[in-house]
Amino acid sequence: MIVVRILDEGQYELASEARDELVARDTRLLSALEKDDRAAYETELSGLLAFVRSGGTEVALDVIKPSEFVLPNAELSMPGVRALLADHPA
Repeated sequence: MIVVRILDEGQYELASEARDELVARDTRLLSALEKDDRAAYETELSGLLAFVRSGGTEVALDVIKPSEFVLPNAELSMPGVRALLADHPA
């Protein structure tokens, strides 16, 4: 199982088989962020969040598990994501 946290929303469990797709989508999101391509960023973030929500099972709010992926929520701007990445480098 893979645990993914969406900031200000909650956690989702996905099958381990989803890892390659998560990594690919996350890589495209980071690429859009690095290129300062707002349209691509919004498209990639929307697709990534939809992938997690539709393919995962929501973890109960009173349960906290270590997350392998932490994703911004849909409302977080590109500068906001940059600030988070600067505060928490990989």
